[in-house]
Amino acid sequence: MAALPAFLCLLLAIIGAVNGLSIGVGRRDVLGSGAAAAGAGILLGKSDAASAASPGRPLAVIGAGGRTGALCVASCLRRGIPVRALTRSGEWQNPAGVDASNSKLLAVQACDAKDPSALMAVTAGCAGVIYAASASKKGGKAKEIDNYGVVSTARACVANDVPRYVVISSTAVTRPQSLGYKFTNVYQNIMAEKRRGELGVMDVYGEAKKGSSYTVIRPGGLEEPKLNEVLGPSSLEVSQGDVFAGIVSRADLAEAAVEAALSRSGSLANASFELYYTDSAQPCEGRFKAFLDGGAVSRWHGHTYNALFAGVRSDGDYFVPS
Repeated sequence: MAALPAFLCLLLAIIGAVNGLSIGVGRRDVLGSGAAAAGAGILLGKSDAASAASPGRPLAVIGAGGRTGALCVASCLRRGIPVRALTRSGEWQNPAGVDASNSKLLAVQACDAKDPSALMAVTAGCAGVIYAASASKKGGKAKEIDNYGVVSTARACVANDVPRYVVISSTAVTRPQSLGYKFTNVYQNIMAEKRRGELGVMDVYGEAKKGSSYTVIRPGGLEEPKLNEVLGPSSLEVSQGDVFAGIVSRADLAEAAVEAALSRSGSLANASFELYYTDSAQPCEGRFKAFLDGGAVSRWHGHTYNALFAGVRSDGDYFVPS
C-alpha cells in the first residue's frame, strides 16, 4: 500500500486515539517503509526513576481497563513496582504477553472516575497516580471523565499528599483553530473538556503545598500497530507550548507516564509537555511550520528518560506562540 500523506495520517491517528478507535494507521504509513523498519521494538530495562518510589508505596492507574492504562499497569509490573489497577468494574485484563501472575505487586480495585469519594480512597498512600481514563460509551461523557474526573483526582492527590499526579491529555488541546482539534472536538466537545480539565488541575495545584505536583503529558496520535512496540526514550521528542505533534505508540506513552509518575525531578513539577516520535514531528498548525527549524520552541531528546525530561519547564516558564 502506498504511504499516506504524513499530515493525513497524523490527523487520523489523533482522531482515532481520542475517540478510542483503532484507525490502522501506523508509523510505516506516516514515515515510509524505510523509517518504520529502522525502529525495532525493545523492552526497557531498569527505570531511570525507579529508585525514587518507596518499595511499599504503589502507583495507581485510573482507567487501567483502557488500552493505554493497561499498558501503564503492565509497565509497573515489569519493573517490579506495586500498582493499583483501577477500573469501573473492578476487573482487569492484562495485555497480551504480559505476566500478571505476581499478585503481591498487583491490586485490582473498582473505582469510578465520576465518584470523588472513591478517588479519595484509592489514591491514599500512593507514590504517584496516572490518570489514563477518557470518555467512552460505558464509562461516561467527556465532561465527566476528561474534565471533572481529572480535577477530582487532582484534589484527591493533593489531599493525600501524593508526590506526583500524571494526566494523559492530547496534543493540540490548546489549539482550537487546528484541524486536529476541530475534527476531534466533534466527539462530545472532548478537546475543550480536556483543556478545562488541565486548567482545573493547574488551579488545584496552584493552592497546594510544596511536595505535591502534577505533570500533564500531551501525546501525539496513538498509533495502533500489530505489535505495540516500545522504542524507548531515544526515539522520542518532548516539546512545550502545544506547537508540535506527531505519533507515538501507546506502549511508549505508558512507559513515559510511569517514568513521570516515579520521577521526583523538579523539571516535571507542575509542567505540561507534548510527546511523540522525533521522526514524526509536525506543526499543530501550518503557521507553526517555521518553528520546526528555528530555536524559539525547544525540542528535547535523550537516551534516558532523565535526559529526555531534563529541559522541561514548569507551566508559565516557557515560550508559547500565540
